[in-house]
Amino acid sequence: ERAMEKHGPVNMLAIEQYAECEERLESMKVEFKQLQSRRANLVEITEKLESQRKAKLIKVLDKVNENFQKSYNILSDGGKGELYLENPDEPFKGGLELWAKPKGKSSKVNRLQLSGGEQSMAALALIFAIQDYDPSPFYYFDEVDQNLDVPNSKLIATECRNRSEAAQFIMVTLRKVSLELADHHIGITHGGDGCSRRIVDFDKERAIVLGEQAEKEASD
Repeated sequence: ERAMEKHGPVNMLAIEQYAECEERLESMKVEFKQLQSRRANLVEITEKLESQRKAKLIKVLDKVNENFQKSYNILSDGGKGELYLENPDEPFKGGLELWAKPKGKSSKVNRLQLSGGEQSMAALALIFAIQDYDPSPFYYFDEVDQNLDVPNSKLIATECRNRSEAAQFIMVTLRKVSLELADHHIGITHGGDGCSRRIVDFDKERAIVLGEQAEKEASD
């Protein structure tokens, strides 16, 4: 009795509580193994999907890059250009860049080293490259030739004309060469109240005359 008294009060429910804890522990072990298995499956599926996503991106990029090289060669009248990933090993952790070598230049440069006009030509070449891969029914260009010289404006207008059999091109422009190659002309003017107004549907001759006047006013 003295030995038992040394242990102090005895919890007679300890045996039942131990049994309950042991049972709960065994259940948690089973659940832990199930969670480990589910986690392994999720990791495997995620890695598989990521691998497929990367493979599809590379496949699309290769095709668009091939198209870009052709379209840039046309728009730069003989220049060279190419798309590339900033992080080829982890493409979704980096961006997409391009280098170009406009006609007449001795070395290739990246996008930021191109002039404003050269960047415009490269951007349009990329749009056309994407169109060749995944065509759109129509395109809307808002004065993309505004800051370009006549030869480059003609290259863009000619390319749009050549592609107009596969898609409709709507272009806001004041350039004579673009107006000459267009099928339909619509005159728009400022209404004085913050809204634009359609003047009239022009014939080609009238549109070209207005384009010449606009180019002259811009140069003056």
